[in-house]
Amino acid sequence: MNDIILNRQDQPEFDQLYAMIGGIKNFLEEDSNIENEKWIGNLEAILDFQDTDGSFKLLSSYRIPSDARVDFCYIPTYICTAILMKAYLTGDSTLSERVEKPLIQGLENSCLRNLKGHGYDGFKGQIEALNIFMKGGLREFIDLYPDLNSNFTDMILNIQSQFKSREAHENFTGQWGEDYKEDILKINKYFNNRQVFVYGTLMKGESNHHFLDNSTYLKVATVNGYEMYNVGYFPAIIPAEGKVIGELYQVPISQMPSIDMLEGEGSLYIRKCKSIQGVDGEKTLAYLYEYAQDVSNLEKINSWKEYVWYVSYGSNMLYERFLCYIEGGAFEDGGSYNEPCKDTSAPVEVKTIEIPHDMYFGNYSGSWNGCGVSFLDTTKKGHALGVAYLITKEQFKHVASEENCGRYPNGYGSWYEDIKFLGQMDGYELVTITNDNLRPYNKPCKEYLNTLARGIKENWPEMSEEDINNYLDSCIHE
Repeated sequence: MNDIILNRQDQPEFDQLYAMIGGIKNFLEEDSNIENEKWIGNLEAILDFQDTDGSFKLLSSYRIPSDARVDFCYIPTYICTAILMKAYLTGDSTLSERVEKPLIQGLENSCLRNLKGHGYDGFKGQIEALNIFMKGGLREFIDLYPDLNSNFTDMILNIQSQFKSREAHENFTGQWGEDYKEDILKINKYFNNRQVFVYGTLMKGESNHHFLDNSTYLKVATVNGYEMYNVGYFPAIIPAEGKVIGELYQVPISQMPSIDMLEGEGSLYIRKCKSIQGVDGEKTLAYLYEYAQDVSNLEKINSWKEYVWYVSYGSNMLYERFLCYIEGGAFEDGGSYNEPCKDTSAPVEVKTIEIPHDMYFGNYSGSWNGCGVSFLDTTKKGHALGVAYLITKEQFKHVASEENCGRYPNGYGSWYEDIKFLGQMDGYELVTITNDNLRPYNKPCKEYLNTLARGIKENWPEMSEEDINNYLDSCIHE
């Protein structure tokens, strides 16, 4: 995160102007984080920069050509106001109180030209402005705080109505025949839906999932700053230092009242807007339901579904290879075909780990040209590189069975017959599979070694090719 430096100019210095705009655009992408001194410093820089008219203009006067007025007065105001909007939505009460008055003033200034651009770029500019505010949580803000600045709310609702009318009449062209169909449909889809993070009985396979029958599943996701408690038939989350695992959905706005009713919104739970992180690392704003009752007599739990860290030390260290066990299919560089897991959700998290046993190559694998594959030597202490995937227990059972010729490990046989517990990480058990009985040593084939090397490089990018080769050579026994 770079420091934001804003200076209002009498005479335009375009390199500096565009650098300042780039800086606040990047800051808009950041999560609101009152615990981060640099984030707070940047927010304070923006608040201190606000002009007496409520704008965040980069030039000292509006008496400039109209296109420059849009670019360097109104656009910066939209961006900074969207930053305050996001902070107001997702921050705690202290942060919301700090930004409320400047936000109201910024919203008022943002109404001056109906978000339109300059001249023949008027409609294009309106689309650009909407996309800026969408990054700040525009729809959620209008939902939750319509009265904070009624002029701004009325403007957005009016623009939204115009965009819907354009779609209904298939009017997608601009003043000069420009095609804006993709932009119009994207914005209408944004306003017609809400993103909702669920973590209990609304998840797939749970009792209330039917409330999401008309919704679109997006991904497994997590939210920071919460911990979970067991109420009995359902879970509850409250603000705390923790992480909650759930699922992210795109929900038609028409379905939100029924979900609010299910959750007892306003009494049992409060609907909040928070930053959610998907398993792909992408962050987005979404609704979640925060418990509004006392949890002092409730049991604290890690998650509503049961998760474990599956630790791989062989070919599954390569993420692409591991996904074949979850999604089904065969890895292009070797290995057999794998049946898909019933739950094909990607791992919640991936972390590197050191395993306290040596890795060696053994057995004769038909999937890898009759050569050896990875096992752990559990007869003594040692050191092996491992990659831990946070997946459900059901997914782990599937992976363990697929690694063991379709049969869940039972301690008997020649392949991965034994489940080993390696401790805990972040409150979840670390488990792997191997064979406690040493398998006959057998060198791996070139393809298998290459897959391991790719997996190591993917997870330990700081390791040199020589270091990787030395590690793999140390695992080969005659």
